[in-house]
Amino acid sequence: MGLFNWGDLQLGRIPLRETFVATESGGGDGRGLDLEGQESYPPLTRAQVIARHDGINSLIPGQIIPVTFTDKPERNGYFTVKSSSSTYTEYLNDTVTADWKVSLDRVGSDAETDLQSRLTGAVRLNDFVLTGERWHAPPIGHYGYYTGATNPTLMTRTGADGTITVYRTVPANTSPRWGCLPTSYLAGRVRVTTTGGQEVYGVDVPLATTGWSLTNGLINVTWSATGGGSFDVQSYTGGAYRSKLWSPFYSSSGLVGGAWDAATLLRNDPEMAILRLVKALNPGRFTIDLTLRRGSRIIEGYMQIGTAADQLKIRLNTAEAFVDTSAQGYLTATNDDSDGNRFACGSARTFIAHANGGVQKNTTTTLDFWIGVSAAAGGGGTLNANPDFDTNLTGWNANGGTAVRVTTPVKVGVGAAQFTPNGVAQFPSIESNPVPVTAGTIYRASAWIRCATARAVDLNINWFNNAAVYLSTSTLTNTLVANTYTFYDGTVTAPANAATATIAPTVANFPPVTDVIVVDEVRLRLPVASGDAATDLRNQYLAAMPEAVYGVRR
Repeated sequence: MGLFNWGDLQLGRIPLRETFVATESGGGDGRGLDLEGQESYPPLTRAQVIARHDGINSLIPGQIIPVTFTDKPERNGYFTVKSSSSTYTEYLNDTVTADWKVSLDRVGSDAETDLQSRLTGAVRLNDFVLTGERWHAPPIGHYGYYTGATNPTLMTRTGADGTITVYRTVPANTSPRWGCLPTSYLAGRVRVTTTGGQEVYGVDVPLATTGWSLTNGLINVTWSATGGGSFDVQSYTGGAYRSKLWSPFYSSSGLVGGAWDAATLLRNDPEMAILRLVKALNPGRFTIDLTLRRGSRIIEGYMQIGTAADQLKIRLNTAEAFVDTSAQGYLTATNDDSDGNRFACGSARTFIAHANGGVQKNTTTTLDFWIGVSAAAGGGGTLNANPDFDTNLTGWNANGGTAVRVTTPVKVGVGAAQFTPNGVAQFPSIESNPVPVTAGTIYRASAWIRCATARAVDLNINWFNNAAVYLSTSTLTNTLVANTYTFYDGTVTAPANAATATIAPTVANFPPVTDVIVVDEVRLRLPVASGDAATDLRNQYLAAMPEAVYGVRR
């Protein structure tokens, strides 16, 4: 409910005070709806009035929008814009008003209207002989998704707005149809905000060069002055946004600096937004276009320099280890960060892997790229306590030996656990406290382990029933090089009747006291969801189709 108990009128993304009168007309080719009202400061802020004035004038004739009322919900439905206008009046140091008018044609209610997504464009031309993956994400509240005789596969991603469904392998040459309550249409939308968090409703509006954000609930991108100027790319996992800083360069050493010279929007729809940033090079200019789509886990980018070809790149501020898979069009971190995620990035064209982790191309005037994270399922949460040993060994038990916390050799952070066998026990281990699991569910086990001698060491997952009776063990094993950390990473399935599990780095058989192991980042959690692995993100980038939405009578 609006201020002073006025109802709310939601005109597309624009929130307005509900008008007392809704003038409707029938006959001819359609059913019209004419609305007019006033927004004012006070009671709104001046910035809110200006944003709504600009938003009304940014409505595009022929554009389909949801319209909802608080006090006249029978009028809710989908409409196409015929015309719109707003008169802005400012009484200096007193009041600001926006007197607006819109003229709409009714398409229909959600019960009688299909929304058709026309996925335009083609798979990006790429240097890796890849066909990409055609995908699409309607609003969170949609229903009845239809692609004809062939159904797509689907996955869900949980973001700040809730759980959104992403349809994968959408059949070629089809335009999906779906229904959606007008009141649900905006859930999971792409949003651009400017200084003060004010949402921007159109493209022909002022946009601050700092203080803006670009978000879809799964990824949020802002600009930071840190490190000579960086994109703060925040991925929503584990119930919160997790930040990584990425710095763009227009030459081998040319950082953008604290701020851009101009920012503008090329597109700003619930389905997709494109933000253009401009840096003056005096002479010449450097631009980056950032694209974000509804339901996407990645931000897409395109760099361009107008002067002579130079080195263009975007890389992590803080280096992370990775395996160089640039020949396959992507990079991803070797190991998880503290949030259970791994950075992922790539390009459609041949590139050089930057040493920090990033995309680089020499002697060029353009560079396309994408960045995000390969996110663990279930929010990326680690089930066992204290996986990093940075403070103590709470939550861990030594079986057949002794365990102490050490500060060297450490793989990640400032601590690790050192375990020394007692020389007589079979399969001695350092073992986590039990954690709840669900029978039949796939889990992911990972750890960094090193041993003082060259030998086989196991990462065991021990399964127990609800009476704490041992059932069985799943094992990941490696033969270690002496005094060298090795990363263990694999999936295991909880057996029938499993209710709890422990994760336990284990020295096999009857090891002597000299076979000392050091372990770090020992985690049991749900695996990376199908669709969120780095190669999936790469394929989705290659086949990301611009979307236009039309209303079709059922």
